[in-house]
Amino acid sequence: MYLSKHDVDLLAGKKVGIVDDVVSTGASLAGLEALVKKAGGIIHKKAFVLAEADAADRKDVIFLATIPIFA
Repeated sequence: MYLSKHDVDLLAGKKVGIVDDVVSTGASLAGLEALVKKAGGIIHKKAFVLAEADAADRKDVIFLATIPIFA
């Protein structure tokens, strides 16, 4: 993941919403959160279309539906 200086300047001190298609393990989300924070942004919301497995139990994200896991 990469942000240019221009992007960092735009994020600094601003509220940021992270929007993605699916949250599963949360690894990509953690990377995005770190990037936003390092750029000086303030994470306001984390939203996803779908949540998979244990991600559906997270209280820090919002999502529209869950993806069932079949064993």
